[in-house]
Amino acid sequence: MSFDVKKLKVNELRDELQRRGLDAKGLKADLVERLKAALEEEALAESPGGAGDEEQGDEDFPDDGDETQEQQAESFAEGDGDAMLEEDEGRDSGGYYEEEEAEPDGECEPYESQPASDSGHSVPDFSADASLHQTAAIAEAVVKLEPDEEENVAVKQEIKEEIKIEDAPEAAGDAGRVACGAEPKRGQEGGSLVEQMKVESERSGHHGRKRPHEESRGYNYYEHREEKRSCTLQGSLSSWQSEDERSHEEGQEWSRDYVEDCDWYEADWQPNKFCFTATPGPRSAAAEMDSKLPADFLELFLTDELLQRIADQTNLYATQYFQAQSKTLPHSRVHAWKPVSVPELKTFFGLTFLTSYVKKPSIGLYWSVDEVDATPHFSQTMSRNRFQIIWQFLHYNNNASQDDADKLYKIRPVFEYIVEKFKEMYQPGQNICIDEGMMLWRGRVSFRVYNPKKPVKYGIKSYILCDSATGYCFNMQPDVGEARTTSEIVFSLLDRLTGHGYTLYMDDSYNSVPLCELLLGAETNVCGTLRKNRGEPKIFSEMTKYELGAGGKVVRHNERVMVVVWQDKQLVRMVTTYHQDRMQKVKVLQKGRKDKGCQFKPECVVAYNSSMHGVDSLDQNIAYYPFIRRSLNWSKKFVAYLFQLCMFNAYVLYRARNPGELKTLLEFMRSVVKSWTVKRHVGVQVKKEKEVVVQKAEDLEGGRRSTRAPYKTDPDSRLDGQLGKHRLEYLMPVGKKLRPTRGCRVCARRGKRSDTRLWCASCCVPLHAVECFTDYHTKLNYSV
Repeated sequence: MSFDVKKLKVNELRDELQRRGLDAKGLKADLVERLKAALEEEALAESPGGAGDEEQGDEDFPDDGDETQEQQAESFAEGDGDAMLEEDEGRDSGGYYEEEEAEPDGECEPYESQPASDSGHSVPDFSADASLHQTAAIAEAVVKLEPDEEENVAVKQEIKEEIKIEDAPEAAGDAGRVACGAEPKRGQEGGSLVEQMKVESERSGHHGRKRPHEESRGYNYYEHREEKRSCTLQGSLSSWQSEDERSHEEGQEWSRDYVEDCDWYEADWQPNKFCFTATPGPRSAAAEMDSKLPADFLELFLTDELLQRIADQTNLYATQYFQAQSKTLPHSRVHAWKPVSVPELKTFFGLTFLTSYVKKPSIGLYWSVDEVDATPHFSQTMSRNRFQIIWQFLHYNNNASQDDADKLYKIRPVFEYIVEKFKEMYQPGQNICIDEGMMLWRGRVSFRVYNPKKPVKYGIKSYILCDSATGYCFNMQPDVGEARTTSEIVFSLLDRLTGHGYTLYMDDSYNSVPLCELLLGAETNVCGTLRKNRGEPKIFSEMTKYELGAGGKVVRHNERVMVVVWQDKQLVRMVTTYHQDRMQKVKVLQKGRKDKGCQFKPECVVAYNSSMHGVDSLDQNIAYYPFIRRSLNWSKKFVAYLFQLCMFNAYVLYRARNPGELKTLLEFMRSVVKSWTVKRHVGVQVKKEKEVVVQKAEDLEGGRRSTRAPYKTDPDSRLDGQLGKHRLEYLMPVGKKLRPTRGCRVCARRGKRSDTRLWCASCCVPLHAVECFTDYHTKLNYSV
């Protein structure tokens, strides 16, 4: 039968291959196949004397005086192979080997050496087909030490041990043990080596337990474990089976371990090449946008239609609130509620965007009139109470028709509308990636998750598909705990991108060999990291970092998918359908060196590192300027998170349509804030100016004139913090003076006379525009 060399260790296999002049590099499976082939060739090349032995092996029992070939194979497989290898080495190096004749009363029988092979080494004949009887005694192995070991070892006598297998299948099946038949002969002072092994085995207990620290000194622990492994007979149920049954089951075991590797090849990998048929960049209304105003690009996502729906739902929720809360405090702020409109909602969101880069610890401080931390733009645009009451009643869907089965019901209309706009306005480049995004949330919600790999560990997780080059968010799906397979998540995120030759990059949370083959059917290539037991070859699942040296690489492919194992600082498993099987030179940072050094990495690893950062780039940019406010309502916070994604996507579209303009996201946001806050203020001001013109006409007809405020006292409303109520108007004509003037009060308090044609219609005080107007309404002592 063919000799099973799988039980040998890697070092033993390599030594045997090196002695035969064969290649000793590769995995253990390759070394086993190589050594098996070499042993078969040597067996075929033997002299005709081996044929006689083969014929003799057809008998049921071997001769009493000769050791059978199967016994040689059994002793070689169970550990005596090391001794046999040492004998061959001694013969090659000029050592000696002696044989002793054994008497029939139990002493050793002479060992019959096999003819030498072509390489000059003695090779046992493993082709014999003799079977081992249950009560047959294993022949005694005679081993003599090498001459160079005689100086260091006190025991120089031969070691003789006879091991008998008990004639009880129940005992073998129960414990899988063998009993020692004859006592080994005693040597000189130190006793026999087998007895020393027994003593060491009793001291160390079972093989899996570590030796105490004090016992490991003065003796090589690993040599001790190796001797135990090679000299202890491991009994099992297969010891009671016939040789044919054992060889049949060993073949089945081999096929079970490596049946999946039959369709995997090492060479001749040809990557899949799909033509990229899409046109990346802005599309639909974004492609037709001919504007340099950032607010126009943001309004591609936050349209008036969406804002009108939010305004309607907010007003509806306020009505439902007042109906449910009939008894409220008489001085509560909710009594000042009035329906919100789309322009006012834009102003509200514009001020919310402003809080992303003008940071204060509380909302009330944004309306502070203290000259140390005052921000007049907030009070000029909207009052504090109005801002807070809009935030209180802000709503996105009708509570009356809520569906408890839909966990995203609170935000469903807004979420679906925005995501559809994401997919409509932009076509990603050829490289895309899928990863998770997290929105911080530590409150109570059924689908809150914990992800220790993310900077934000607690929150609401979303699956996001981004363009690798720009970070544009093409599609996203919150994880609400639904039972879905990985392939369903991936294909739902791809949406209309399948069939255009895209290359998708994913991490080991999604990748598997079957999923790669499914995506190939959709004309989409895949690249990314791979976990164990995801359809890769069996040898990759059992591989450890000790089998590959630094920079080592092993490749297998099934003509559709290539799996790469590469040893870097850790063992890296990659799967790809698009990249070549070659190494690429890159520059990397090296510890202790200022300049970058060169390193060779697989091409798929380099591509993964450069194209997998799309979602990370998105998270990084929106984290710079967050305008998410603290809230006990997760829906408000998540919609603010969606608005952040809208802001970044609008910035990507703006850069694509206007290259070179507004190079940073901060500049883009500042322009949007000015447009959404000042525009409404100007519109309201124009409306008020029309009312003023009508009032002026009525005053002229009635002969009225501009009223005067007391000169020595100022009105109480001067420092009310609501600059929106204070407006500058032209003084009304008096008699023949069509352009009357009066002295500016601020300039007069500062000791200089200066006339102006403007006055504050609310305070009835003449003032110059800009500086005098601002100082008068914000400073307590404006005369300084």
